[in-house]
Amino acid sequence: MTSSEHRRQRRRNPAPYILGAVVLILIVYYVVVAASGILQSSTAVKVSGDNKQSAQTYLTLRMSTQDVDLTNRVIQANVLPIPHGRLVGQKAGEIAATLRIEVSSGGVTTSVVTFPGESIVDATALTLSLDRGDTDYPFDHPFANYQLSVQDDETGQPVPFALEVSNSARPWVLNAHRSAASVEGKRTLYPVTIEGSRDALSVTLVLFYVLAILLTTLMAVVIIGSAIIRRKLEFSNVIWLSATLLSFPALRSAMPGAPPIGTALDFIILFPCLCLIAGMLVWTGAYLLWRESHVLRTRHVVDDTAAAAAAETAAE
Repeated sequence: MTSSEHRRQRRRNPAPYILGAVVLILIVYYVVVAASGILQSSTAVKVSGDNKQSAQTYLTLRMSTQDVDLTNRVIQANVLPIPHGRLVGQKAGEIAATLRIEVSSGGVTTSVVTFPGESIVDATALTLSLDRGDTDYPFDHPFANYQLSVQDDETGQPVPFALEVSNSARPWVLNAHRSAASVEGKRTLYPVTIEGSRDALSVTLVLFYVLAILLTTLMAVVIIGSAIIRRKLEFSNVIWLSATLLSFPALRSAMPGAPPIGTALDFIILFPCLCLIAGMLVWTGAYLLWRESHVLRTRHVVDDTAAAAAAETAAE
């Protein structure tokens, strides 16, 4: 067997194994997506606690959250009362009794809705105050504590109700809890807590962006450090550092549901990386400026062509 035949020996093609591994990873990914409920279209929110009604005459308060605004620390929602039993009017969508619904959030009564008897009920907008904001982005868990009171406006008697919560605020996953009633004066108050968390997809995207910032910073440290040791710093290094410094804030703003600057993620990841890149940019720029300005700071300029010709003449 000749040497050329040795060089042309057949070897196993790795492409089918790579393709099989990619297909397997995709299958696992789709199984995880289907099992996690990310694509679930239902907006129903489970309400735990004392939320069942055994009486035939009661009210269903259907609350739909529209937006979770962390900047203003509020939850925007709509509430629609649905009567049952003797509260049902003669016409479709009509309520028989005069009802008074009060919502207390943030220690004050934020909304008072009165439905006159024999009137058509419509959804009413509510604003609920958040008790915690976005300091732990993307793992923040804002929640709102509020109290509900439903009573007959003519007799002053409390009206039993069941709470239904739906979530239209993406990308938030909400949970609700209704506690036991408490009596304050002539009102029977039911404490309710709505707690939210970001969905798995948003958290995954944020973590990917964070990983990109960290890897880019480490790459900059390694590249600039190697150039310094080898004494091969170039102007392209300055351009790359400048682009990296400008891209980090844009990448931070592109994160899903990115809150204003000042969260824990900024102090742990963004600010240290920006400081490292800025420090290397300033040092590299100053070094190159001093090195390349040498020809402007000297009185005599060495003509490399003439020097080379003189060296050749002397050698001959």
